[in-house]
Amino acid sequence: MKITIIGLGVIGGSLGLAIKQINPRAVITGVGSQARIDAALQREAIDFGSVSVPAAVRDADIIFICTPVYTILSLLPEIAKNIKPRAIITDVGSTKVEITNAAKKIFRSKGIFVGGHPMAGSEGKGIEYADALMFQNATYVLCVDSKNKRKIAPLTTLLHGIGARVLFLSAKDHDEVAATISHLPQLLAVGMMLMAGKKNKKNPAFLQLAAGGFRDITRIASSPYEMWKDILASNAGGIRSVLKEFSQRLSTFGNDLRSSKTRSNFSRRFADAKSLRDAIPKNSKGFLHPLYDIVVSVDDKPGMLSMITTALFKAKINIKDIELLKIRDGRGGTFRISFDAKRDAEKATIALRRIKIAVK
Repeated sequence: MKITIIGLGVIGGSLGLAIKQINPRAVITGVGSQARIDAALQREAIDFGSVSVPAAVRDADIIFICTPVYTILSLLPEIAKNIKPRAIITDVGSTKVEITNAAKKIFRSKGIFVGGHPMAGSEGKGIEYADALMFQNATYVLCVDSKNKRKIAPLTTLLHGIGARVLFLSAKDHDEVAATISHLPQLLAVGMMLMAGKKNKKNPAFLQLAAGGFRDITRIASSPYEMWKDILASNAGGIRSVLKEFSQRLSTFGNDLRSSKTRSNFSRRFADAKSLRDAIPKNSKGFLHPLYDIVVSVDDKPGMLSMITTALFKAKINIKDIELLKIRDGRGGTFRISFDAKRDAEKATIALRRIKIAVK
């Protein structure tokens, strides 16, 4: 099988590593700058590199386009001119309607285009953060006409092989879901941080106390705008719709806070929200990449934090976040340490317990 990956960042690099792991005989060509090609070759995520899209796609059986949304759109015509008649072309863009609509017009005579979106990623940028296990148990959305499902069997088989859970959705349904459970939370996190920041100018207590739930809810506010620019533009209508719907819900909440009678409505809302939250699958990655936490208790002695970080460094475990939850002078303190993967949290627990540090 000949595979071409256009875009050698986190997702493109991880695809290359994952495919090589399950099918070492696959021939993978990576497209990008020479520096990115060199880095991908060094990590053995690709077999060959090319700075030319036409040359790289000419003999490919499957082509992954791993670039931002509007770069994907700009590449489609050039790809269509140079592919084999039965080539499968797919992307990893975070929105699907605009891309699939353009692809329907471009890939009429040859090639089968499949809109794709893997629910996986990393908070780091660049192929150095690529991970062969990134797609394990990750939902991988494919947007394809029912008549073409059989024709894209090589792609579906490949995705199952790297551990992904394939979910077929229409492009419209995908973007509506994404607007609600990914794009809306991102804008809410940004809005909450900006509001707290404005209040903090008058009273520094706002950010000093911004821990716990506020910290967790607004974690994604750290996402770079460069990553979101194309998403906001390509799904603007859907995002506006859910913002309006959520605004109406907040208005209802505000009205119900006016009297004890209407405040009782929150009892049902809290119970319903808990029930729905508990029903979210715990063993599958979604749009929002979770962190996995452990809670560590230590004595109040010099060097305890260094002991923790040194143990995790020696175990080759990367810390994503660390927070001091509470401290009692002269007695001890409690840290919450967050990791990118459940297996890292489990390895960290073992490593710390070996040096007699209490982990919950």
